[in-house]
Amino acid sequence: MKRFAATAAVALLAIGCNYKPSSVGRARDVLVFTEHKELVEQGLAFALGREILTPQPAKEFIVRYKEPGELANRLTQHGILIVGFEQDSLTSSLFPDLSANDSFALYRINDVWAENQSVLVFMARDTLNMLLGLKAVRTKIHETFKYRLLQRLQAMTYEKGKDTELSEKIETYGFKLKVPKGWLLDERYAGQNFIWVHAHEPDRSIFIYREDEERELSRKAMLALRDSLTGLFYEGDYLDSTFTTAGPSYFRASEAIRIEGVWQNDSMIVGGPMIGFSFNEGGRFWMIDAMLFYPAPPTKKVFWLNQLEVILATFEPLKKG
Repeated sequence: MKRFAATAAVALLAIGCNYKPSSVGRARDVLVFTEHKELVEQGLAFALGREILTPQPAKEFIVRYKEPGELANRLTQHGILIVGFEQDSLTSSLFPDLSANDSFALYRINDVWAENQSVLVFMARDTLNMLLGLKAVRTKIHETFKYRLLQRLQAMTYEKGKDTELSEKIETYGFKLKVPKGWLLDERYAGQNFIWVHAHEPDRSIFIYREDEERELSRKAMLALRDSLTGLFYEGDYLDSTFTTAGPSYFRASEAIRIEGVWQNDSMIVGGPMIGFSFNEGGRFWMIDAMLFYPAPPTKKVFWLNQLEVILATFEPLKKG
């Protein structure tokens, strides 16, 4: 009990300070402070334990469980998740105004002890509500830390700046894309509404394909379309069905089909991870897709794939002229 009280005292002192240091930690680190690791570990695995196939599996987040008494030394960590019962010493002393609301509740508190920090507090009234609640909020937990991850990678992606000239040229094709400096534009197939930008070291590419009428979105049709486009314009690339998933998602608040997996090229004997979205917006159909070739450990591939996600997120269709 004394250990938790000391932790709370240090934390509350930090809250009261006007100065807040910058948050620290690797981009995909999440520290979980709880007295109930065995109870919550399985539930949190569904929220933060997702693997990305590159094709070798790599964890999207590195989750580390810590005792509540260790919080005092970790206050500036950029990603913190506190999990406990409403009556636990840690939750009740640090956040006395928060409540489990008769069952369970999840609270997001930004920049509590450091700048650019995300702190999530999940609390439940009892064991049953702890298990049910973690299942109910796992998507929100994932979204919160994924958003923070991409925010942290944004600065790295554009550390050399945006290629303003190239980005303005791309607008002539009916959309905006914030392209980092050092990337190149390939317009060979622009007449077929397909253009792509690419960079080297490591090899990365993003293609944008447009149709002037909206399409019915389905998993099967989007997978087939993607393979037909890359087979034609990417010298025979195709998706490896063993390592590829596709399903309903959202992009720019529009319903979309998200494809994530591994591409291959048999003639070149190469392959790697990819991510893409297909959606309708502004009376048009769009497919945007990012892919990576980087013979390196899976964790490094995930880092570059996340940077490609940052660029994809800058995509914005322009209104029809």
